[in-house]
Amino acid sequence: MNDFEAATSGAVMADFDVFLNHRGPDVKATFVSHLEDALRCAGFRPFLDARSLMKGNPALKSIDQALDMAQVHVAVVSRRYAESKYCLNELVAMMRTGKPVIPVFYNVEPVDLRYVESGLFAKAFEKHKASGRTEKKISEWRDALKALAGLTGFRSANYKTDEAKLKREVVNEVARLIPSNQPVEVDQYRVGLERRTKSCIELLENMGDGVGFLGLVGMGGVGKTTLAREIYNHYVTTNKFRCMSYLEIHQDPSTSTLQDKPTWLKNLRKQLLWDLLRVQDTTPNHTSKYTIWFQKISIEGPVFIVIDDVHKLGQFEGLLPSTSILHPSSRIIVTSRDCSVLNNVIRHRNVLHHIYDVCSLDWDESNMLFNQHAFNNKKAPKAYKEIAKDVVKACGGLPLALKVIGSSLFDKRLDGDKETIWVEAKDVLRKSTNVMGVLKWSYDSLSESDKLMFLDITCIFYDKTMEEALACWEGCKNIISSSGACTLQTSLRNLIDKKLIVIRNGYCKKIGVHDLLIDLGQEIAVKTKRHFVDDRLLKAARKENQVLMNTVGINLERSQKRKFKVESLSNTPNLHYLRLPDGCYVNGNLSSMPKKLRLLQWRNMPLAYAPMELNLTSLTSLNFSYSSNLASLWTKSNETLKVCPNLLRLNLSGCTSITNLPESIGDSSRLQYLDLTNCNKLKKLPNSIGQLSQLKHLDMHGCSKLKELPNSLGQLKGLEQLYLSWCTSLKTLPETLANTKLRGLSLWGCTSITKLPDCIGQLTALRTLDLWRCDSLEALPDGVGALSNLQILDASY
Repeated sequence: MNDFEAATSGAVMADFDVFLNHRGPDVKATFVSHLEDALRCAGFRPFLDARSLMKGNPALKSIDQALDMAQVHVAVVSRRYAESKYCLNELVAMMRTGKPVIPVFYNVEPVDLRYVESGLFAKAFEKHKASGRTEKKISEWRDALKALAGLTGFRSANYKTDEAKLKREVVNEVARLIPSNQPVEVDQYRVGLERRTKSCIELLENMGDGVGFLGLVGMGGVGKTTLAREIYNHYVTTNKFRCMSYLEIHQDPSTSTLQDKPTWLKNLRKQLLWDLLRVQDTTPNHTSKYTIWFQKISIEGPVFIVIDDVHKLGQFEGLLPSTSILHPSSRIIVTSRDCSVLNNVIRHRNVLHHIYDVCSLDWDESNMLFNQHAFNNKKAPKAYKEIAKDVVKACGGLPLALKVIGSSLFDKRLDGDKETIWVEAKDVLRKSTNVMGVLKWSYDSLSESDKLMFLDITCIFYDKTMEEALACWEGCKNIISSSGACTLQTSLRNLIDKKLIVIRNGYCKKIGVHDLLIDLGQEIAVKTKRHFVDDRLLKAARKENQVLMNTVGINLERSQKRKFKVESLSNTPNLHYLRLPDGCYVNGNLSSMPKKLRLLQWRNMPLAYAPMELNLTSLTSLNFSYSSNLASLWTKSNETLKVCPNLLRLNLSGCTSITNLPESIGDSSRLQYLDLTNCNKLKKLPNSIGQLSQLKHLDMHGCSKLKELPNSLGQLKGLEQLYLSWCTSLKTLPETLANTKLRGLSLWGCTSITKLPDCIGQLTALRTLDLWRCDSLEALPDGVGALSNLQILDASY
């Protein structure tokens, strides 16, 4: 067998998903062929060697395609591995793809790969040099071997008496890295879905071999998302599509451009690339780089993509810049309330398409869905049968209304309730002429504290985290209830149980509210003057010299005006929440702003410094994110001012002109959350950062100029999450980190770090350690093995 045949080969990615890189004469008969059989038995499609190439295909081209698009690479490094230029070239290419690489050190040790010119591989490299290989090529091979040595892998020395176990564990690792498509969550009661799902699947199946597009259109709350999820799960179970992705936009439809929501597009692009390519692209906000990655999707074979809740054409184009490059037989589903958006998506695209109108439930389906939520049964009890029919009729077949009203009535079936609550519900709903009237009954059935929380959420906190909302409420005496935090949690739970809000999965636990319910809440809040979401109404109230004692929140994000007068707030002495228009200029005496202000959001603030006269002493949440002109929080003359003694959350993400934080930041001793994401000119943190004894979350992702962290960071004994990903200039971590209670440490993309401090082993609470793409990291400290609570360790290249 010649050297070419001794190296691993590949084939078109549509046929293979695991690339086996090895030197055949060393390990094929003894290990790799058995590993290939085990992978096939587990349902994978591994590529073994040149004999697997299809006849008539150019060998090297097919190898390159398979290597580039394989979801996982397995590198079996044997004693004569480095003698093969093909093995080494493949290894370099594997590392460059960004895909997971599983090293198997077969009769070699990782140290042999770190010192290739003085150890086991020295003779092989001498031969390569003698044969005329360039120093650039030699360096590439050497770096790739060194990077491979730093990855978590398998040593055959640990399996001397049980090589079958080694094979099983490699297969298990592959299975972990290439999970099958996972179903998405669907409603417990799937009433009316069967016939709708069947109709949509028939439409999709009859679209032939081209790229197919199915639009689901209908009013809010009619069940578009539920239907899309059901279709998606159908194809998960059939395994027809090898790669699938379900994307939820969750964006305010009132925003005018993609830039208005700078994070959602980035996050969904990252999700799409991971779902379809298993690539963790770190720059998905750069359209040109994203497009390059997107073009690789065509080699994956037919894909299935759902984009839920599209309001504008730009949202679709931002995620799918081109449908023509997708593999034939791919399918795309888009849900929207606006049929014109779907028509614009289809226009000028060569796709087979159909727009499916998601209609309301019919009478029988509506009764069944309502009864299941109200009575946990398909049929209503005899005593409530007639009243239930009237309520169902008023809901007009809208699934959202049926679920909300049914859930609200679930615990109101005592004998004493029948003639009061149920009769009231029937009367109110019968008079309702639109969905708002139907949904308002659920609001009217809430307790007073639950109502106030619902209005605050729909006007202010609909896109905030649960933690931020609770912090603001707890800091505002009697704003929801005088009974304290326990009642806040109870009210929050009530709103969740009544299906009026949801808490989205994930670390941040963001609050989610249906758009219809947001409209409902804002309409009620404006009428009661608890909140204002329209600057015209606020201006009118001021002209009438009304003192708005009950007004606690103003949200002017939707305003198109870019100037705001402080005097507009002169008649709101009890204002607690203020969300200004992004990028607006504020005119007037800022010292006269309401003294009870707890939340201030002023994104893209146009000033270079936060105004000295701004009274911030009561704030618990301050958001200056994406303020590209902001150079520092305060001027030197204001350095000693204890500006934010009650601040719990500070968001400076995307403030690209900030070079440092003032020492006075330490005076904000109650701070729990500090977001400095993408402050790419920030060079250091002040020593006073150690005074933030209650800080739990510090995010410095993308602070590319940050070179070091102060030792005072170790004084943050409550710190749980530290994100330093893509701090490319950071060279080391302070040993004092051992004093913290870190549960998550992210260093991925920290390309200048060569060594981790020994104190890592003392972080006994650590659950996640992300070292992905730490290209210069030479080895893991011995203490990593002592991390008993560690659940996730990613040291891949």
